[in-house]
Amino acid sequence: MTFVGRYGTVRPPAMNVRTSTRFRRERAAVPSARAYVRHALRSAGAPADTLDRLVLAVAEACNNAILHAGGDVFTVSVVVEGSRAMVAVADDGSGFEPPLRPAMPAPEATGNRGLALMEALVDQVDVSSTRRGTTVVLVQSLAPDVRGAPVVAER
Repeated sequence: MTFVGRYGTVRPPAMNVRTSTRFRRERAAVPSARAYVRHALRSAGAPADTLDRLVLAVAEACNNAILHAGGDVFTVSVVVEGSRAMVAVADDGSGFEPPLRPAMPAPEATGNRGLALMEALVDQVDVSSTRRGTTVVLVQSLAPDVRGAPVVAER
């Protein structure tokens, strides 16, 4: 079924996706991780604007795993079910105490922007961290924002 409204044609996501892979814990892995997530989300029919924000948040999570974790690898998992995407970035570092509300530092500060930026980009950010590692889960709705738009079903 396709819906037509004031903001154009809206189709449900093409399919559900569930995939996971590991990357070496090095800066050169970030473009590959971004491409991996972008491909998975595109195959699920994610809208371009939503996809871009989520991929940028994933890059921040990957950078944090590379800069602050231990071990040789980090894992990126993508799950799309219906109109909801979840991307998890997990590492084997020694963990940290995540802030309850990450705040954006002053413009002249160097660093400490990752979690605040992720929260600004996606619907939900969940961080779990122990002495065995950290997992950042980014959650984003893939449904278009059509508040107030009249919707008509087409067959």
